Amino acid sequence: MATHSQEDRHRVYIDAMIPSYLVAPLSRDPKIAEWQRITREFWQDTRFEFVLSNYVIDEISMGDRNKAANRIQAVVEIPVIVVRHFDLAFAEQLIYQKALPQGALTDAIHIAVTARRAIPYLATWNFTHLANSNTRSKVEQICHQMGYSPPRINTPEAILEETNV
Repeated sequence: MATHSQEDRHRVYIDAMIPSYLVAPLSRDPKIAEWQRITREFWQDTRFEFVLSNYVIDEISMGDRNKAANRIQAVVEIPVIVVRHFDLAFAEQLIYQKALPQGALTDAIHIAVTARRAIPYLATWNFTHLANSNTRSKVEQICHQMGYSPPRINTPEAILEETNV
């Protein structure tokens, strides 16, 4: 596989589902197993420079100690962005303006971190609050109102397809 220079690489913020799918034993559910396969392909693609936040670290640290250790080990080399008060304020604005529901603060934080730092992509398998068209248009509108470019919130599969063009 060819390596890419820093300038050629796409910055991608990953949510907790990415390391979870990356290290989990292969699922018996065919759809989840396919997402795991795609996640592993995505992870190994040198065109991407992955970043995450301390909130993702907190999320992947929860649950079974051994599984959490595997998730943490997977991201040990990935740069961590520390969530600041202004990220929280932006996330709260996303919820206040109903781009995301009240209980989705962590998902709103992921969006806020990527938008505020001009990270082009947010990779997730979360179709409920992140990778769906209903959320996308409202998030884009609020990001623009706040003076930020919205991230492209999508699955690893869609990001791979988009960047292969």
